[in-house]
Amino acid sequence: MDTTTWNEDPFMSSWDAKYVSTNLKDDAAPYDKALFLSINDRLAQQPELKDYAYTLVAAACCAVGRADVVGKFFDDLTRESTPQQSEEIFLRLREAITIIFPYVGMPTCIPACYGMIGVVQRKGGEYASTRSLRKEEVTFEDARRGKELRARIYSGVGNSEIFDLMGKYFTDLFMCSTIVTWGYLVAKANDEVFTPEQSHLIIATAIIALGATRQSKSHIKATLGIGNSVGAVQVVVGAINEIARWTGRPIVTLNVDELAADIQKALGR
Repeated sequence: MDTTTWNEDPFMSSWDAKYVSTNLKDDAAPYDKALFLSINDRLAQQPELKDYAYTLVAAACCAVGRADVVGKFFDDLTRESTPQQSEEIFLRLREAITIIFPYVGMPTCIPACYGMIGVVQRKGGEYASTRSLRKEEVTFEDARRGKELRARIYSGVGNSEIFDLMGKYFTDLFMCSTIVTWGYLVAKANDEVFTPEQSHLIIATAIIALGATRQSKSHIKATLGIGNSVGAVQVVVGAINEIARWTGRPIVTLNVDELAADIQKALGR
Protein backbone atom coordinates (compact mmCIF):
# COMPACT_ATOMS: atom_id res chain seq x y z
CA MET A 1 0.00 0.00 0.00
CA ASP A 2 1.22 3.52 -0.82
CA THR A 3 0.68 5.28 2.50
CA THR A 4 0.60 8.71 0.84
CA THR A 5 -2.94 7.77 -0.30
CA TRP A 6 -4.81 6.57 2.75
CA ASN A 7 -8.00 7.04 0.73
CA GLU A 8 -7.09 3.83 -1.14
CA ASP A 9 -7.28 1.82 2.10
CA PRO A 10 -10.85 1.49 3.44
CA PHE A 11 -9.83 1.37 7.11
CA MET A 12 -7.41 4.32 6.95
CA SER A 13 -9.74 6.35 4.77
CA SER A 14 -12.56 5.94 7.28
CA TRP A 15 -10.27 6.58 10.25
CA ASP A 16 -8.78 9.69 8.64
CA ALA A 17 -12.16 11.16 7.81
CA LYS A 18 -13.59 10.44 11.26
CA TYR A 19 -10.68 11.37 13.53
CA VAL A 20 -7.74 13.02 11.76
CA SER A 21 -8.62 15.41 8.93
CA THR A 22 -11.92 16.69 10.24
CA ASN A 23 -10.66 20.24 10.84
CA LEU A 24 -8.81 20.69 7.54
CA LYS A 25 -9.84 23.45 5.18
CA ASP A 26 -10.70 22.52 1.62
CA ASP A 27 -7.62 24.27 0.25
CA ALA A 28 -5.16 22.66 2.69
CA ALA A 29 -2.01 21.31 1.05
CA PRO A 30 -2.16 17.51 0.69
CA TYR A 31 0.41 15.36 2.46
CA ASP A 32 3.52 14.98 0.31
CA LYS A 33 5.41 11.79 1.12
CA ALA A 34 8.49 12.74 -0.93
CA LEU A 35 8.71 16.17 0.68
CA PHE A 36 8.48 15.01 4.28
CA LEU A 37 10.80 12.04 3.89
CA SER A 38 13.37 14.27 2.16
CA ILE A 39 13.18 16.82 4.99
CA ASN A 40 13.64 14.00 7.48
CA ASP A 41 16.62 12.63 5.55
CA ARG A 42 18.24 16.06 5.40
CA LEU A 43 17.89 16.49 9.15
CA ALA A 44 19.17 12.97 9.81
CA GLN A 45 22.37 13.75 7.90
CA GLN A 46 23.38 15.85 10.89
CA PRO A 47 25.05 13.38 13.29
CA GLU A 48 23.48 14.91 16.40
CA LEU A 49 19.98 14.77 14.86
CA LYS A 50 20.00 11.36 13.18
CA ASP A 51 18.34 9.45 16.04
CA TYR A 52 15.37 11.77 16.39
CA ALA A 53 15.10 13.85 13.20
CA TYR A 54 11.52 12.68 12.61
CA THR A 55 10.40 14.13 15.95
CA LEU A 56 11.48 17.57 14.73
CA VAL A 57 9.39 17.14 11.59
CA ALA A 58 6.39 16.11 13.69
CA ALA A 59 6.83 19.03 16.10
CA ALA A 60 6.95 21.51 13.24
CA CYS A 61 3.86 19.98 11.61
CA CYS A 62 1.89 20.25 14.84
CA ALA A 63 2.94 23.86 15.37
CA VAL A 64 1.99 25.00 11.86
CA GLY A 65 -1.46 23.52 12.34
CA ARG A 66 -0.94 20.39 10.23
CA ALA A 67 -0.73 17.65 12.83
CA ASP A 68 -2.98 15.64 10.52
CA VAL A 69 0.07 14.62 8.45
CA VAL A 70 1.98 13.12 11.39
CA GLY A 71 0.15 9.78 11.21
CA LYS A 72 0.88 9.44 7.50
CA PHE A 73 4.49 10.43 8.12
CA PHE A 74 4.76 7.80 10.88
CA ASP A 75 3.22 5.24 8.53
CA ASP A 76 5.82 6.01 5.86
CA LEU A 77 8.70 6.03 8.33
CA THR A 78 7.80 2.58 9.61
CA ARG A 79 6.81 1.02 6.29
CA GLU A 80 9.61 -1.56 6.52
CA SER A 81 10.22 -1.41 10.27
CA THR A 82 10.09 -4.37 12.60
CA PRO A 83 7.64 -4.07 15.50
CA GLN A 84 10.55 -3.24 17.81
CA GLN A 85 11.82 -0.47 15.51
CA SER A 86 8.34 0.93 15.08
CA GLU A 87 7.78 0.86 18.84
CA GLU A 88 10.89 2.99 19.36
CA ILE A 89 9.85 5.51 16.71
CA PHE A 90 6.34 5.65 18.16
CA LEU A 91 7.69 6.31 21.65
CA ARG A 92 9.91 9.17 20.51
CA LEU A 93 7.13 10.75 18.46
CA ARG A 94 4.71 10.35 21.36
CA GLU A 95 7.09 12.01 23.79
CA ALA A 96 7.86 14.83 21.36
CA ILE A 97 4.13 15.57 21.10
CA THR A 98 3.82 15.32 24.89
CA ILE A 99 6.52 17.91 25.60
CA ILE A 100 5.35 20.43 22.99
CA PHE A 101 1.65 20.40 23.78
CA PRO A 102 1.95 23.11 26.49
CA TYR A 103 3.35 25.40 23.77
CA VAL A 104 1.08 24.62 20.84
CA GLY A 105 -2.10 23.41 22.58
CA MET A 106 -3.83 20.06 23.00
CA PRO A 107 -6.36 20.50 20.14
CA THR A 108 -3.45 21.25 17.82
CA CYS A 109 -1.72 17.98 18.72
CA ILE A 110 -4.73 15.65 18.78
CA PRO A 111 -4.81 14.91 15.01
CA ALA A 112 -1.22 13.67 15.28
CA CYS A 113 -2.16 11.35 18.13
CA TYR A 114 -5.24 10.03 16.35
CA GLY A 115 -3.32 9.54 13.10
CA MET A 116 -0.63 7.48 14.81
CA ILE A 117 -3.24 5.46 16.69
CA GLY A 118 -4.96 4.69 13.39
CA VAL A 119 -1.74 3.29 11.95
CA VAL A 120 -1.28 1.08 15.00
CA GLN A 121 -4.89 -0.08 14.88
CA ARG A 122 -4.29 -1.20 11.31
CA LYS A 123 -0.85 -2.77 11.80
CA GLY A 124 -1.18 -4.12 15.35
CA GLY A 125 -0.44 -2.97 18.89
CA GLU A 126 3.08 -4.39 18.78
CA TYR A 127 4.03 -1.49 16.48
CA ALA A 128 3.50 1.05 19.28
CA SER A 129 4.69 1.66 22.82
CA THR A 130 2.29 1.72 25.75
CA ARG A 131 5.06 2.28 28.31
CA SER A 132 4.16 5.09 30.70
CA LEU A 133 7.06 7.23 31.89
CA ARG A 134 5.37 9.25 34.60
CA LYS A 135 3.52 8.79 37.87
CA GLU A 136 -0.12 9.75 38.17
CA GLU A 137 0.66 12.71 40.41
CA VAL A 138 2.98 15.71 40.23
CA THR A 139 5.48 15.68 43.11
CA PHE A 140 7.77 18.05 44.97
CA GLU A 141 10.63 16.39 43.13
CA ASP A 142 9.01 17.40 39.84
CA ALA A 143 8.88 20.97 41.11
CA ARG A 144 12.54 20.91 42.10
CA ARG A 145 13.63 19.41 38.81
CA GLY A 146 11.48 21.83 36.83
CA LYS A 147 13.09 24.85 38.47
CA GLU A 148 16.54 23.36 37.96
CA LEU A 149 15.97 22.51 34.30
CA ARG A 150 14.35 25.84 33.46
CA ALA A 151 17.27 27.69 35.04
CA ARG A 152 19.73 25.63 33.00
CA ILE A 153 17.86 26.10 29.73
CA TYR A 154 17.50 29.85 30.02
CA SER A 155 20.95 30.55 31.44
CA GLY A 156 22.50 33.30 29.36
CA VAL A 157 19.35 34.10 27.39
CA GLY A 158 18.74 37.29 29.36
CA ASN A 159 15.09 36.81 30.32
CA SER A 160 15.48 37.05 34.09
CA GLU A 161 13.68 40.40 34.40
CA ILE A 162 10.59 39.33 32.48
CA PHE A 163 10.59 35.94 34.24
CA ASP A 164 10.52 37.74 37.58
CA LEU A 165 7.57 39.82 36.40
CA MET A 166 5.75 36.74 35.13
CA GLY A 167 6.30 35.12 38.51
CA LYS A 168 4.86 38.19 40.20
CA TYR A 169 1.81 38.92 38.04
CA PHE A 170 1.02 35.52 36.47
CA THR A 171 2.17 33.43 39.40
CA ASP A 172 0.13 30.28 38.86
CA LEU A 173 0.68 30.19 35.11
CA PHE A 174 4.42 30.61 35.55
CA MET A 175 4.54 28.03 38.34
CA CYS A 176 2.55 25.53 36.27
CA SER A 177 4.90 25.98 33.32
CA THR A 178 7.93 25.43 35.53
CA ILE A 179 6.62 22.45 37.48
CA VAL A 180 4.43 20.65 34.96
CA THR A 181 6.09 21.46 31.64
CA TRP A 182 9.74 21.36 32.69
CA GLY A 183 9.55 19.15 35.78
CA TYR A 184 6.81 16.60 35.07
CA LEU A 185 6.93 16.38 31.27
CA VAL A 186 10.36 17.38 29.96
CA ALA A 187 12.59 16.16 32.79
CA LYS A 188 11.08 12.68 32.66
CA ALA A 189 11.38 12.55 28.88
CA ASN A 190 15.05 13.39 29.40
CA ASP A 191 15.41 10.47 31.81
CA GLU A 192 13.91 7.89 29.48
CA VAL A 193 13.89 9.00 25.84
CA PHE A 194 15.82 12.16 25.00
CA THR A 195 18.87 14.09 26.14
CA PRO A 196 18.24 17.65 27.39
CA GLU A 197 19.73 18.95 24.13
CA GLN A 198 17.32 16.86 22.08
CA SER A 199 14.18 17.67 24.05
CA HIS A 200 14.89 21.36 24.00
CA LEU A 201 15.50 21.43 20.27
CA ILE A 202 12.14 19.71 19.79
CA ILE A 203 10.49 22.43 21.89
CA ALA A 204 12.41 25.18 20.08
CA THR A 205 11.29 23.70 16.76
CA ALA A 206 7.63 23.98 17.76
CA ILE A 207 8.06 27.55 18.98
CA ILE A 208 9.87 28.63 15.79
CA ALA A 209 7.23 26.95 13.64
CA LEU A 210 4.51 28.89 15.49
CA GLY A 211 6.08 32.07 14.12
CA ALA A 212 6.58 33.55 17.60
CA THR A 213 9.60 35.63 16.63
CA ARG A 214 10.73 36.93 20.02
CA GLN A 215 10.34 33.60 21.76
CA SER A 216 11.98 31.86 18.80
CA LYS A 217 15.09 33.99 19.17
CA SER A 218 15.25 33.25 22.89
CA HIS A 219 14.88 29.51 22.35
CA ILE A 220 17.44 29.38 19.56
CA LYS A 221 19.91 31.05 21.91
CA ALA A 222 18.89 28.67 24.69
CA THR A 223 19.26 25.56 22.54
CA LEU A 224 22.69 26.69 21.36
CA GLY A 225 23.64 27.50 24.94
CA ILE A 226 22.93 23.98 26.19
CA GLY A 227 24.99 22.35 23.47
CA ASN A 228 23.20 22.05 20.13
CA SER A 229 25.51 23.06 17.29
CA VAL A 230 25.03 26.06 15.04
CA GLY A 231 25.08 23.83 11.97
CA ALA A 232 22.36 21.52 13.27
CA VAL A 233 20.14 24.41 14.35
CA GLN A 234 20.54 26.06 10.95
CA VAL A 235 19.39 22.88 9.22
CA VAL A 236 16.42 22.63 11.59
CA VAL A 237 15.42 26.25 10.95
CA GLY A 238 15.64 25.58 7.22
CA ALA A 239 13.39 22.53 7.57
CA ILE A 240 10.84 24.50 9.60
CA ASN A 241 10.76 27.22 6.96
CA GLU A 242 10.19 24.62 4.25
CA ILE A 243 7.29 23.07 6.14
CA ALA A 244 5.80 26.51 6.81
CA ARG A 245 6.02 27.39 3.10
CA TRP A 246 4.31 24.09 2.27
CA THR A 247 1.33 25.20 4.38
CA GLY A 248 1.22 28.52 2.53
CA ARG A 249 2.08 30.45 5.70
CA PRO A 250 5.80 31.30 5.57
CA ILE A 251 7.47 32.55 8.75
CA VAL A 252 10.27 35.02 9.42
CA THR A 253 13.73 33.63 8.66
CA LEU A 254 15.96 33.89 11.72
CA ASN A 255 19.70 34.58 11.71
CA VAL A 256 21.17 31.67 13.66
CA ASP A 257 24.77 32.93 13.38
CA GLU A 258 23.82 36.24 14.95
CA LEU A 259 21.94 34.57 17.78
CA ALA A 260 24.88 32.21 18.33
CA ALA A 261 27.20 35.19 18.76
CA ASP A 262 24.78 36.67 21.31
CA ILE A 263 24.64 33.54 23.47
CA GLN A 264 28.40 32.99 23.26
CA LYS A 265 28.93 36.54 24.53
CA ALA A 266 26.35 36.12 27.30
CA LEU A 267 27.96 32.88 28.48
CA GLY A 268 31.46 34.33 28.26
CA ARG A 269 32.73 31.73 25.82
